[in-house]
Amino acid sequence: MKIIRILPCLLMLIASQSAYSSMTVSSFEAKSKTQAVDSYVLGLASGLNAANSALVANKSTPLFCLPPFLKLSTANYKEIIALGIKDATTNKPERQSLDIEPILLKKLIELYPCGYN
Repeated sequence: MKIIRILPCLLMLIASQSAYSSMTVSSFEAKSKTQAVDSYVLGLASGLNAANSALVANKSTPLFCLPPFLKLSTANYKEIIALGIKDATTNKPERQSLDIEPILLKKLIELYPCGYN
């Protein structure tokens, strides 16, 4: 009986762990042509754009400012990540273990400054 009560909790714990996983450079490069990576990158970009919009709505300084009519595609975001990976100052073995999330954010800030960042 206790196992039946514990099982849903364990399943939720396992699901929550995978929900907060990040993607490393090595995973991004190895699987870059898969739908899973496209979906992950699109979700990441959507989250960064939502956070940026929330900053603007709260009259705070946005992290980056995309030109008004620019619509970036998944392929564009993947290119930006690839540029950020290339620009990473760490050596190759260390670079492979970096997460792509901060790489994308840093590169968006560099490429699309707001003029008052």
